[in-house]
Amino acid sequence: MSNADGNSGPPDGGFTLVEVLIAIALSGLMASLAIAGYSSWARSSAHIGTAREVQTTMRQAQQRAVTEGRATCVWFTTASDTYTVYRGACEATTKQKLTGPHHTASSDVELSGPSFAGSSGSSAGVTFYARGTATAGGVNVIRSGSTKVYRLTVEGLTGRVSLV
Repeated sequence: MSNADGNSGPPDGGFTLVEVLIAIALSGLMASLAIAGYSSWARSSAHIGTAREVQTTMRQAQQRAVTEGRATCVWFTTASDTYTVYRGACEATTKQKLTGPHHTASSDVELSGPSFAGSSGSSAGVTFYARGTATAGGVNVIRSGSTKVYRLTVEGLTGRVSLV
């Protein structure tokens, strides 16, 4: 049996316009789902990333206080969602800025409710002392559009920084 061009065998195969349009539509749908998933993952990653970054900064401040033999302060400014590290106690007027201000990883991520029990009452900064102790308290890392709250707490007696 011969086909129209005189060759024997099956006729040339191909795709119809409808099949091509359906394939393009499905590809577009899958791409939009992937982008939405990535966007959600990126926001979530910035949230936990900020919490871990603040925890690391606080642990380094404690280590610096012990190594240098003098107090180190991490001060939180919720209005600008920043934190700054100082040499000296948080309540001291002579403290020296070491680093910062450090911003959160995303404009969706905020610092809220910093409260640390110092000798002069509650403050927005934690002081780590030369012997490893600290002013007890905590700070929250929140993200708009999420109910997840990461709480960083500092134990006074040990200076331990925990992320819950």
